Amino acid sequence: MKRNKKLGYVLFGAIIALAGCSGGGQTTTGGGGGGNQQHASLTLTLTSKPDVSLTNISVLSATVSITGITLNPTSGNAVPLPLSPTYPADLTRLQADTALLGVLSLPAGTYSSATVTFSAPTLTLDNQSGATLNGTCLTGTICKIVLPAGSSQVTSAPFPLTLTAGQASGISLNLNLNDAITVSSGTVGLNFSAADTFNVETLPRIGTPNGSLDLVEDFVGLVTATSSTSITVKASNGITLQIALPSTVVIEDPQGLCAAVNASCLVANQTVVSVDATVNSAGALTLVSADLLSATPKDELEGTLINTATPGQFNLVLANKVVASGNATLTAANPGDVFLVTTTSPTFAVDLDEFFNNASLPPANVTTLFAGVGDLTDGQDVMVHVTAATGTAATGDQAATADAVVLRFTRTTGTVQTVSGQTFTLSNLPPFMSFTTNPLVDTITGATNFDGVADVNSVTVGQTVSIRALLVPRSTFTFYAAKVRVQP
Repeated sequence: MKRNKKLGYVLFGAIIALAGCSGGGQTTTGGGGGGNQQHASLTLTLTSKPDVSLTNISVLSATVSITGITLNPTSGNAVPLPLSPTYPADLTRLQADTALLGVLSLPAGTYSSATVTFSAPTLTLDNQSGATLNGTCLTGTICKIVLPAGSSQVTSAPFPLTLTAGQASGISLNLNLNDAITVSSGTVGLNFSAADTFNVETLPRIGTPNGSLDLVEDFVGLVTATSSTSITVKASNGITLQIALPSTVVIEDPQGLCAAVNASCLVANQTVVSVDATVNSAGALTLVSADLLSATPKDELEGTLINTATPGQFNLVLANKVVASGNATLTAANPGDVFLVTTTSPTFAVDLDEFFNNASLPPANVTTLFAGVGDLTDGQDVMVHVTAATGTAATGDQAATADAVVLRFTRTTGTVQTVSGQTFTLSNLPPFMSFTTNPLVDTITGATNFDGVADVNSVTVGQTVSIRALLVPRSTFTFYAAKVRVQP
Protein backbone atom coordinates (compact mmCIF):
# COMPACT_ATOMS: atom_id res chain seq x y z
CA MET A 1 0.00 0.00 0.00
CA LYS A 2 1.27 3.46 -0.84
CA ARG A 3 0.00 6.98 -0.62
CA ASN A 4 0.57 9.62 -3.29
CA LYS A 5 2.59 12.64 -2.21
CA LYS A 6 -0.39 15.00 -2.36
CA LEU A 7 -2.23 12.85 0.15
CA GLY A 8 0.75 11.96 2.34
CA TYR A 9 3.19 9.09 2.41
CA VAL A 10 2.89 5.47 3.35
CA LEU A 11 5.71 3.28 4.60
CA PHE A 12 5.83 -0.42 5.17
CA GLY A 13 6.88 -2.20 8.34
CA ALA A 14 8.76 -0.85 11.29
CA ILE A 15 12.27 0.42 11.52
CA ILE A 16 14.62 -0.87 14.15
CA ALA A 17 16.89 2.00 15.04
CA LEU A 18 16.63 5.43 16.62
CA ALA A 19 17.93 7.96 14.12
CA GLY A 20 20.66 10.35 15.03
CA CYS A 21 21.51 8.87 18.46
CA SER A 22 25.13 8.94 19.47
CA GLY A 23 25.90 6.54 22.27
CA GLY A 24 27.37 3.28 23.33
CA GLY A 25 30.31 3.20 25.66
CA GLN A 26 30.76 -0.57 25.72
CA THR A 27 34.17 -1.75 26.86
CA THR A 28 35.72 -5.12 26.17
CA THR A 29 39.02 -6.84 26.91
CA GLY A 30 40.58 -9.88 25.34
CA GLY A 31 41.96 -11.58 22.25
CA GLY A 32 45.30 -11.21 20.61
CA GLY A 33 46.90 -14.44 21.70
CA GLY A 34 47.71 -14.21 25.38
CA GLY A 35 46.26 -12.96 28.64
CA ASN A 36 49.67 -11.91 30.01
CA GLN A 37 50.43 -9.40 27.30
CA GLN A 38 50.28 -5.70 28.06
CA HIS A 39 47.28 -3.90 26.68
CA ALA A 40 46.34 -0.73 24.84
CA SER A 41 42.92 0.91 24.61
CA LEU A 42 41.16 1.94 21.42
CA THR A 43 38.07 4.15 21.31
CA LEU A 44 35.77 3.63 18.30
CA THR A 45 33.32 6.20 16.92
CA LEU A 46 31.07 6.13 13.86
CA THR A 47 30.17 8.70 11.19
CA SER A 48 28.75 8.39 7.68
CA LYS A 49 28.95 9.79 4.19
CA PRO A 50 25.57 9.79 2.39
CA ASP A 51 24.99 8.88 -1.22
CA VAL A 52 25.00 12.16 -3.14
CA SER A 53 24.90 10.63 -6.63
CA LEU A 54 21.36 9.19 -6.88
CA THR A 55 19.18 10.71 -9.60
CA ASN A 56 15.70 11.74 -8.42
CA ILE A 57 15.93 9.43 -5.40
CA SER A 58 16.37 10.96 -1.94
CA VAL A 59 17.55 8.86 1.00
CA LEU A 60 15.46 10.20 3.89
CA SER A 61 16.50 7.59 6.43
CA ALA A 62 19.21 4.94 6.26
CA THR A 63 19.44 2.72 9.29
CA VAL A 64 21.64 -0.21 10.19
CA SER A 65 21.98 -2.25 13.33
CA ILE A 66 25.65 -2.89 13.94
CA THR A 67 25.80 -6.34 15.52
CA GLY A 68 29.53 -6.58 16.05
CA ILE A 69 32.96 -5.06 15.49
CA THR A 70 36.12 -7.18 15.61
CA LEU A 71 39.76 -6.09 15.48
CA ASN A 72 41.88 -8.65 13.63
CA PRO A 73 45.58 -8.94 14.62
CA THR A 74 48.30 -10.08 12.25
CA SER A 75 48.75 -13.04 14.62
CA GLY A 76 46.73 -14.31 17.55
CA ASN A 77 43.05 -14.11 18.38
CA ALA A 78 40.62 -11.51 17.10
CA VAL A 79 39.29 -8.99 19.65
CA PRO A 80 35.53 -8.38 19.55
CA LEU A 81 33.66 -5.29 20.72
CA PRO A 82 30.36 -6.80 21.83
CA LEU A 83 27.44 -4.50 21.18
CA SER A 84 24.56 -5.32 23.50
CA PRO A 85 22.05 -4.28 22.44
CA THR A 86 23.17 -4.10 18.84
CA TYR A 87 23.99 -0.50 18.00
CA PRO A 88 21.24 1.25 16.00
CA ALA A 89 22.56 3.94 13.69
CA ASP A 90 20.78 6.29 11.32
CA LEU A 91 23.39 7.15 8.75
CA THR A 92 21.46 10.17 7.54
CA ARG A 93 21.91 11.74 10.99
CA LEU A 94 25.53 10.60 11.30
CA GLN A 95 26.55 12.48 8.16
CA ALA A 96 27.02 15.45 10.50
CA ASP A 97 26.91 13.75 13.92
CA THR A 98 29.07 11.15 15.67
CA ALA A 99 28.21 7.96 17.57
CA LEU A 100 30.41 6.60 20.34
CA LEU A 101 30.49 2.83 19.80
CA GLY A 102 32.74 1.84 22.68
CA VAL A 103 36.25 1.22 23.94
CA LEU A 104 38.40 -1.84 23.30
CA SER A 105 41.11 -2.98 25.68
CA LEU A 106 43.33 -5.16 23.54
CA PRO A 107 46.84 -6.62 23.55
CA ALA A 108 49.57 -4.41 22.18
CA GLY A 109 50.49 -5.39 18.64
CA THR A 110 49.63 -4.87 15.00
CA TYR A 111 46.08 -5.20 13.70
CA SER A 112 45.57 -5.72 10.00
CA SER A 113 41.84 -4.97 9.75
CA ALA A 114 38.46 -4.64 11.41
CA THR A 115 35.30 -6.58 10.62
CA VAL A 116 31.92 -4.87 10.98
CA THR A 117 28.67 -6.89 10.79
CA PHE A 118 25.15 -5.55 10.21
CA SER A 119 21.60 -6.80 10.47
CA ALA A 120 18.54 -5.63 8.51
CA PRO A 121 19.74 -2.39 6.92
CA THR A 122 16.72 -0.30 5.92
CA LEU A 123 16.40 2.59 3.49
CA THR A 124 13.51 5.06 3.49
CA LEU A 125 13.42 6.65 0.05
CA ASP A 126 11.58 9.47 -1.68
CA ASN A 127 11.24 7.90 -5.11
CA GLN A 128 10.81 10.48 -7.85
CA SER A 129 12.77 8.45 -10.41
CA GLY A 130 9.81 7.73 -12.68
CA ALA A 131 10.22 3.99 -12.13
CA THR A 132 9.20 1.41 -9.54
CA LEU A 133 12.04 0.40 -7.23
CA ASN A 134 12.53 -3.09 -5.81
CA GLY A 135 9.17 -4.18 -7.18
CA THR A 136 7.04 -2.33 -4.62
CA CYS A 137 8.27 1.26 -4.29
CA LEU A 138 6.18 3.23 -6.77
CA THR A 139 7.42 6.49 -8.18
CA GLY A 140 5.93 9.53 -6.45
CA THR A 141 5.90 7.83 -3.04
CA ILE A 142 8.07 7.39 0.00
CA CYS A 143 8.73 3.75 0.76
CA LYS A 144 10.81 1.57 3.00
CA ILE A 145 13.17 -1.07 1.62
CA VAL A 146 14.60 -3.71 3.96
CA LEU A 147 17.84 -5.21 2.67
CA PRO A 148 19.85 -8.32 3.57
CA ALA A 149 22.30 -8.38 6.47
CA GLY A 150 25.97 -8.09 5.63
CA SER A 151 29.50 -7.48 6.80
CA SER A 152 32.46 -5.38 5.78
CA GLN A 153 36.18 -5.97 6.09
CA VAL A 154 37.90 -2.65 6.86
CA THR A 155 41.50 -2.54 5.66
CA SER A 156 42.05 1.08 4.67
CA ALA A 157 44.57 3.31 6.46
CA PRO A 158 45.42 3.57 9.32
CA PHE A 159 45.34 -0.24 9.02
CA PRO A 160 47.65 -2.01 9.60
CA LEU A 161 47.31 -0.37 13.00
CA THR A 162 50.10 -0.81 15.54
CA LEU A 163 49.24 -0.24 19.20
CA THR A 164 51.83 -0.10 21.97
CA ALA A 165 51.43 -1.11 25.60
CA GLY A 166 49.65 1.57 27.60
CA GLN A 167 48.64 3.52 24.49
CA ALA A 168 45.19 5.16 24.53
CA SER A 169 44.03 6.12 21.05
CA GLY A 170 40.97 6.15 18.83
CA ILE A 171 39.68 5.65 15.31
CA SER A 172 36.50 6.78 13.59
CA LEU A 173 34.73 4.53 11.09
CA ASN A 174 33.00 6.46 8.30
CA LEU A 175 30.39 4.29 6.54
CA ASN A 176 30.38 5.46 2.94
CA LEU A 177 26.90 5.05 1.46
CA ASN A 178 28.17 6.75 -1.69
CA ASP A 179 30.13 3.59 -2.48
CA ALA A 180 27.90 1.00 -0.77
CA ILE A 181 24.50 1.90 -2.26
CA THR A 182 23.67 0.66 -5.76
CA VAL A 183 20.78 1.22 -8.17
CA SER A 184 20.55 -1.15 -11.11
CA SER A 185 17.56 -2.09 -13.29
CA GLY A 186 15.10 -0.67 -10.78
CA THR A 187 16.69 -2.38 -7.77
CA VAL A 188 18.28 -0.51 -4.89
CA GLY A 189 20.83 -2.43 -2.84
CA LEU A 190 23.64 -2.07 -0.33
CA ASN A 191 26.98 -3.75 -1.03
CA PHE A 192 28.93 -3.71 2.21
CA SER A 193 31.78 -5.63 0.61
CA ALA A 194 32.36 -2.89 -1.96
CA ALA A 195 35.75 -1.21 -1.94
CA ASP A 196 35.95 1.82 0.37
CA THR A 197 32.66 1.04 2.12
CA PHE A 198 34.45 2.33 5.20
CA ASN A 199 36.90 5.17 5.45
CA VAL A 200 38.89 5.15 8.68
CA GLU A 201 40.30 8.21 10.37
CA THR A 202 42.71 8.39 13.28
CA LEU A 203 41.30 10.46 16.13
CA PRO A 204 41.26 13.31 16.82
CA ARG A 205 40.23 14.84 13.51
CA ILE A 206 41.09 18.44 12.68
CA GLY A 207 38.66 20.75 14.46
CA THR A 208 38.09 18.51 17.49
CA PRO A 209 38.25 20.42 20.81
CA ASN A 210 41.71 20.44 22.37
CA GLY A 211 42.41 17.47 24.63
CA SER A 212 39.56 15.39 23.15
CA LEU A 213 39.41 12.47 20.75
CA ASP A 214 35.98 13.28 19.34
CA LEU A 215 32.77 15.23 19.86
CA VAL A 216 29.29 13.72 20.29
CA GLU A 217 26.52 16.22 19.45
CA ASP A 218 22.73 16.47 19.61
CA PHE A 219 22.17 13.27 21.59
CA VAL A 220 18.48 13.54 22.47
CA GLY A 221 17.07 11.81 25.51
CA LEU A 222 15.59 11.92 28.99
CA VAL A 223 17.79 12.75 31.96
CA THR A 224 17.43 9.62 34.11
CA ALA A 225 19.98 10.32 36.87
CA THR A 226 21.93 13.27 38.22
CA SER A 227 24.68 13.88 40.75
CA SER A 228 27.05 16.70 41.53
CA THR A 229 29.54 15.25 39.06
CA SER A 230 27.53 13.61 36.27
CA ILE A 231 24.24 13.10 34.47
CA THR A 232 22.82 10.08 32.71
CA VAL A 233 20.80 10.57 29.52
CA LYS A 234 18.75 7.78 27.93
CA ALA A 235 17.49 7.87 24.35
CA SER A 236 14.22 6.19 23.46
CA ASN A 237 16.06 3.26 21.82
CA GLY A 238 17.76 2.39 25.11
CA ILE A 239 21.19 3.82 24.34
CA THR A 240 22.42 5.50 27.53
CA LEU A 241 25.25 7.98 28.05
CA GLN A 242 26.84 8.79 31.39
CA ILE A 243 28.37 12.24 31.07
CA ALA A 244 30.70 13.98 33.51
CA LEU A 245 29.84 17.55 34.46
CA PRO A 246 32.46 20.31 34.19
CA SER A 247 32.87 22.90 36.92
CA THR A 248 30.62 25.27 34.96
CA VAL A 249 27.60 23.63 33.35
CA VAL A 250 26.44 25.32 30.15
CA ILE A 251 22.65 25.28 29.79
CA GLU A 252 20.98 26.42 26.57
CA ASP A 253 17.35 27.40 27.12
CA PRO A 254 15.89 29.20 24.09
CA GLN A 255 12.34 28.30 25.14
CA GLY A 256 12.69 29.76 28.64
CA LEU A 257 11.95 26.51 30.44
CA CYS A 258 14.20 27.01 33.48
CA ALA A 259 14.94 30.43 34.98
CA ALA A 260 18.04 29.22 36.85
CA VAL A 261 19.88 28.27 33.63
CA ASN A 262 22.33 26.07 35.55
CA ALA A 263 22.78 22.41 36.50
CA SER A 264 19.65 22.50 38.67
CA CYS A 265 17.64 22.58 35.41
CA LEU A 266 18.68 18.96 34.76
CA VAL A 267 16.02 17.05 36.71
CA ALA A 268 15.99 13.26 36.66
CA ASN A 269 13.01 11.69 34.90
CA GLN A 270 11.65 15.10 33.91
CA THR A 271 14.06 17.00 31.66
CA VAL A 272 14.42 16.10 27.97
CA VAL A 273 17.68 17.42 26.56
CA SER A 274 19.95 17.51 23.56
CA VAL A 275 23.51 17.16 24.84
CA ASP A 276 26.91 17.79 23.33
CA ALA A 277 29.90 16.09 24.95
CA THR A 278 33.60 15.56 24.34
CA VAL A 279 35.12 12.07 24.24
CA ASN A 280 38.53 11.70 25.92
CA SER A 281 41.29 9.17 25.25
CA ALA A 282 39.67 6.69 27.64
CA GLY A 283 36.30 6.96 25.91
CA ALA A 284 34.76 8.96 28.78
CA LEU A 285 32.33 11.79 28.09
CA THR A 286 32.31 15.34 29.49
CA LEU A 287 29.42 17.70 28.96
CA VAL A 288 29.92 20.68 26.64
CA SER A 289 26.32 21.90 26.81
CA ALA A 290 22.78 20.75 27.51
CA ASP A 291 19.98 22.17 25.37
CA LEU A 292 16.64 22.05 27.20
CA LEU A 293 13.90 20.62 24.96
CA SER A 294 11.20 19.91 27.55
CA ALA A 295 10.91 20.55 31.28
CA THR A 296 8.59 17.55 31.63
CA PRO A 297 8.19 14.60 29.26
CA LYS A 298 5.37 14.96 26.75
CA ASP A 299 4.41 13.32 23.48
CA GLU A 300 6.77 14.67 20.81
CA LEU A 301 7.98 13.57 17.41
CA GLU A 302 11.04 14.89 15.60
CA GLY A 303 12.05 14.34 12.02
CA THR A 304 12.33 15.59 8.46
CA LEU A 305 9.44 17.66 7.11
CA ILE A 306 7.98 17.29 3.64
CA ASN A 307 5.00 19.49 2.81
CA THR A 308 1.70 18.29 1.36
CA ALA A 309 -0.61 20.34 -0.83
CA THR A 310 -2.55 21.44 2.26
CA PRO A 311 -1.04 24.42 4.17
CA GLY A 312 -0.21 23.48 7.73
CA GLN A 313 -0.23 19.75 6.97
CA PHE A 314 3.00 17.92 6.33
CA ASN A 315 4.67 14.54 6.36
CA LEU A 316 7.22 13.87 9.07
CA VAL A 317 9.88 11.18 8.53
CA LEU A 318 10.54 10.14 12.10
CA ALA A 319 13.98 10.51 13.66
CA ASN A 320 13.41 10.87 17.44
CA LYS A 321 10.43 10.57 19.75
CA VAL A 322 9.37 11.14 23.34
CA VAL A 323 6.31 9.25 24.54
CA ALA A 324 4.75 10.25 27.87
CA SER A 325 1.11 9.28 27.41
CA GLY A 326 1.52 5.63 26.48
CA ASN A 327 -0.30 6.24 23.17
CA ALA A 328 -0.09 2.95 21.24
CA THR A 329 0.68 4.56 17.89
CA LEU A 330 3.57 6.59 19.30
CA THR A 331 4.90 3.72 21.38
CA ALA A 332 5.09 1.46 18.33
CA ALA A 333 6.55 4.10 15.99
CA ASN A 334 10.11 3.74 14.78
CA PRO A 335 12.52 6.03 12.96
CA GLY A 336 11.84 6.00 9.25
CA ASP A 337 8.08 5.82 9.78
CA VAL A 338 6.08 8.62 8.19
CA PHE A 339 3.41 10.53 10.08
CA LEU A 340 0.89 12.77 8.36
CA VAL A 341 0.91 15.74 10.75
CA THR A 342 -2.00 18.17 10.87
CA THR A 343 -1.38 21.33 12.85
CA THR A 344 -4.17 22.92 14.88
CA SER A 345 -3.60 26.60 15.80
CA PRO A 346 0.08 25.82 16.32
CA THR A 347 2.72 27.86 18.09
CA PHE A 348 6.12 28.18 16.42
CA ALA A 349 9.57 28.36 18.00
CA VAL A 350 13.23 27.85 17.09
CA ASP A 351 15.57 25.64 19.10
CA LEU A 352 18.72 27.77 18.82
CA ASP A 353 20.88 25.20 20.68
CA GLU A 354 24.50 26.24 20.01
CA PHE A 355 23.30 29.67 18.90
CA PHE A 356 21.63 30.44 22.25
CA ASN A 357 22.67 33.92 23.42
CA ASN A 358 25.11 34.22 20.50
CA ALA A 359 25.15 37.84 19.35
CA SER A 360 26.90 36.88 16.09
CA LEU A 361 23.82 35.15 14.68
CA PRO A 362 22.32 37.34 11.94
CA PRO A 363 19.58 38.38 11.96
CA ALA A 364 19.59 39.04 15.69
CA ASN A 365 16.19 37.39 16.09
CA VAL A 366 16.17 34.44 13.69
CA THR A 367 13.04 33.19 15.44
CA THR A 368 11.00 35.79 13.53
CA LEU A 369 11.81 33.86 10.35
CA PHE A 370 10.02 30.73 11.58
CA ALA A 371 6.69 31.98 12.80
CA GLY A 372 3.90 30.39 10.74
CA VAL A 373 2.86 27.71 8.28
CA GLY A 374 4.31 29.74 5.42
CA ASP A 375 7.77 29.15 6.87
CA LEU A 376 7.53 25.33 6.65
CA THR A 377 9.75 24.01 3.88
CA ASP A 378 10.90 20.62 2.63
CA GLY A 379 13.97 19.35 4.45
CA GLN A 380 13.50 21.19 7.72
CA ASP A 381 13.98 19.17 10.90
CA VAL A 382 11.12 19.91 13.28
CA MET A 383 9.89 18.66 16.64
CA VAL A 384 6.12 18.69 17.13
CA HIS A 385 4.04 18.43 20.29
CA VAL A 386 1.50 15.70 19.59
CA THR A 387 -2.03 16.09 20.93
CA ALA A 388 -3.40 12.92 19.28
CA ALA A 389 -1.99 10.06 17.20
CA THR A 390 -3.58 7.13 15.37
CA GLY A 391 -2.69 4.37 12.93
CA THR A 392 0.19 1.95 12.43
CA ALA A 393 3.14 1.57 10.10
CA ALA A 394 1.78 -1.77 8.92
CA THR A 395 -1.43 -0.20 7.63
CA GLY A 396 0.30 2.94 6.37
CA ASP A 397 -1.99 5.39 8.12
CA GLN A 398 0.07 6.88 10.94
CA ALA A 399 -1.27 10.36 11.62
CA ALA A 400 -0.88 12.96 14.34
CA THR A 401 -2.25 16.34 15.28
CA ALA A 402 0.10 18.91 16.76
CA ASP A 403 -0.28 22.26 18.48
CA ALA A 404 3.39 23.28 18.54
CA VAL A 405 6.20 23.15 15.98
CA VAL A 406 9.85 23.72 16.96
CA LEU A 407 12.50 24.16 14.28
CA ARG A 408 15.59 22.04 14.94
CA PHE A 409 18.70 21.24 12.90
CA THR A 410 18.64 19.74 9.41
CA ARG A 411 21.40 17.35 8.31
CA THR A 412 22.33 17.43 4.65
CA THR A 413 25.31 17.06 2.35
CA GLY A 414 26.40 18.80 -0.83
CA THR A 415 29.32 20.00 -2.91
CA VAL A 416 30.95 23.34 -2.17
CA GLN A 417 30.55 25.71 -5.13
CA THR A 418 31.77 29.05 -3.79
CA VAL A 419 33.38 30.32 -0.59
CA SER A 420 33.22 33.92 0.57
CA GLY A 421 34.14 35.12 4.04
CA GLN A 422 32.09 33.18 6.61
CA THR A 423 29.79 31.68 3.98
CA PHE A 424 29.76 29.10 1.21
CA THR A 425 27.24 27.73 -1.28
CA LEU A 426 26.27 24.09 -1.83
CA SER A 427 25.12 22.16 -4.89
CA ASN A 428 24.12 18.49 -5.36
CA LEU A 429 21.78 18.47 -2.38
CA PRO A 430 19.16 15.68 -2.11
CA PRO A 431 16.53 16.00 -4.87
CA PHE A 432 13.59 16.46 -2.47
CA MET A 433 15.15 19.72 -1.21
CA SER A 434 14.23 22.04 -4.06
CA PHE A 435 16.30 25.20 -4.37
CA THR A 436 16.13 27.51 -7.37
CA THR A 437 19.74 28.56 -6.75
CA ASN A 438 22.57 26.99 -4.78
CA PRO A 439 21.72 27.74 -1.13
CA LEU A 440 23.98 29.80 1.08
CA VAL A 441 25.43 28.38 4.29
CA ASP A 442 26.36 30.87 6.99
CA THR A 443 28.85 29.87 9.69
CA ILE A 444 28.58 31.61 13.04
CA THR A 445 31.63 32.88 14.91
CA GLY A 446 31.98 31.17 18.27
CA ALA A 447 29.17 28.71 17.59
CA THR A 448 29.84 26.66 14.44
CA ASN A 449 31.87 23.50 15.04
CA PHE A 450 34.18 22.33 12.25
CA ASP A 451 35.18 18.73 11.59
CA GLY A 452 37.96 17.81 9.19
CA VAL A 453 39.00 21.44 8.79
CA ALA A 454 40.01 24.08 11.31
CA ASP A 455 37.54 26.76 10.20
CA VAL A 456 35.59 28.11 7.25
CA ASN A 457 38.77 29.55 5.73
CA SER A 458 39.92 25.96 5.10
CA VAL A 459 36.75 24.97 3.20
CA THR A 460 37.49 24.77 -0.54
CA VAL A 461 35.47 24.53 -3.74
CA GLY A 462 34.72 20.96 -4.78
CA GLN A 463 34.76 19.44 -1.31
CA THR A 464 31.89 17.25 -0.14
CA VAL A 465 30.56 18.89 3.01
CA SER A 466 27.90 17.76 5.49
CA ILE A 467 26.17 20.31 7.68
CA ARG A 468 23.85 20.39 10.67
CA ALA A 469 22.01 23.67 10.30
CA LEU A 470 18.84 25.64 10.83
CA LEU A 471 16.99 25.83 7.53
CA VAL A 472 15.19 29.18 7.36
CA PRO A 473 14.18 29.84 3.76
CA ARG A 474 13.16 33.49 4.16
CA SER A 475 16.48 34.61 5.65
CA THR A 476 19.40 36.10 3.75
CA PHE A 477 21.23 32.85 4.36
CA THR A 478 19.25 29.65 3.83
CA PHE A 479 21.31 27.57 6.30
CA TYR A 480 22.75 28.68 9.65
CA ALA A 481 25.34 26.00 10.36
CA ALA A 482 26.06 24.65 13.83
CA LYS A 483 28.30 21.95 12.32
CA VAL A 484 30.40 21.72 9.15
CA ARG A 485 32.05 18.39 8.40
CA VAL A 486 34.32 18.00 5.40
CA GLN A 487 33.87 14.39 4.32
CA PRO A 488 36.96 12.21 3.89
